[in-house]
Amino acid sequence: MVVCRQTFLLLYCLSVDKLKALQKHVREKGVVPRVHGNTGRKPAHAISYDDVLRVVRFIQNTSNERGIPQPAAPRGIDNFPLVYLSAETTKLALHEEYSTTCTNQQVRALRLTAFKDVWRTCLPHVRIASPRDDVCTTCEKMRHGVMDAITEEEKLLAVDALKTHILQAQRVNKI
Repeated sequence: MVVCRQTFLLLYCLSVDKLKALQKHVREKGVVPRVHGNTGRKPAHAISYDDVLRVVRFIQNTSNERGIPQPAAPRGIDNFPLVYLSAETTKLALHEEYSTTCTNQQVRALRLTAFKDVWRTCLPHVRIASPRDDVCTTCEKMRHGVMDAITEEEKLLAVDALKTHILQAQRVNKI
């Protein structure tokens, strides 16, 4: 079926310039899809393997130095036991520390979002503890003992034991 140029342009929502560019492409390269000029090139801001490796090593070293490893992996997660960093730590503070380290070594530092993305994908078992999680197992057991106490006397004994444990832990942490 033969269609005039005006109808063709109207049906395919093309301008005259776009049609001329398509005709030129068909004449020069034949009937093949058009390829963008940047195809196959990596962007300048792409994250390299070395950048990811630097972030992973930094977080692993930090978790080895300051982390509190858990005895076993929780259900539903791979066989990596969780490692909690203290609740005082933030991802922003760790990123600033990482950035200063990279600046001192004169290497490129990733931005905060990329830093968090690498952390989430490569090291999901390293987490920052919430203030609720940042307690020892003895504290947790004693807290449950207070909640499970039936009589008033049991509750008072459990509260006293919890208080003495907390005071003892505070003395140990100050030293």
